[in-house]
Amino acid sequence: MDILLFWLPLVASILLGGFAASAWYGGDKILGLWSVFAGVVFLLITGTIQIHQNILGAESAKVTEAVPDKATVLAQRAYVTVSDAEVSDLTNPTAPTVAVIIKNTGATPAYDLTWRAIFAAREFPATDDIVLDRTKEAPKIVLAPGNVLSYKWTFDHWEKGWNSKITKGNSAIFAVGEISYKDAFGNIRSTKYRLIHGGDSMVSKGKFGPDKKGNEAD
Repeated sequence: MDILLFWLPLVASILLGGFAASAWYGGDKILGLWSVFAGVVFLLITGTIQIHQNILGAESAKVTEAVPDKATVLAQRAYVTVSDAEVSDLTNPTAPTVAVIIKNTGATPAYDLTWRAIFAAREFPATDDIVLDRTKEAPKIVLAPGNVLSYKWTFDHWEKGWNSKITKGNSAIFAVGEISYKDAFGNIRSTKYRLIHGGDSMVSKGKFGPDKKGNEAD
């Protein structure tokens, strides 16, 4: 393309200048007119190519500007993770109340955020998977930087003696969840967590800790 842009104006100058003038004043006015016409066509082609290249260059620059580098994404994206998780006092024989709090610790909002969560009590060690309910559509929200969401729930079916079993490590309460959101750069992100209180978790009183599996984030 650069070769054409070099030769086309040169050929156009020859046709419009010396060759056309020579033909015209040499008596061949038809050839002179055709030479002028060809020169004008070459100039129009040259201008069209230059405009096309300028447009392509501008579009390429826009694409380059629109795609941030990895360091920019890491510094400015949203990060939504579990910031706290609690269990009510188990010395009371009633069913406990549990809560999980998530937070956007990033620099930009988390868009279209959905959060599915479940709590379950199991004998320890648990032998079955705790599956999230996906039959209902999760609402989508925007979570601004520094903002939090919380989910609190009280067990409605609770067996007598479970509080003592959890305290002794023979049973455990699990908090399982999945967070999905879109960052400011259009990337889909997810955080999966599986927290445990009781069993062999060795967590502080009234707190959840991460289980040995089921925790990942991108």
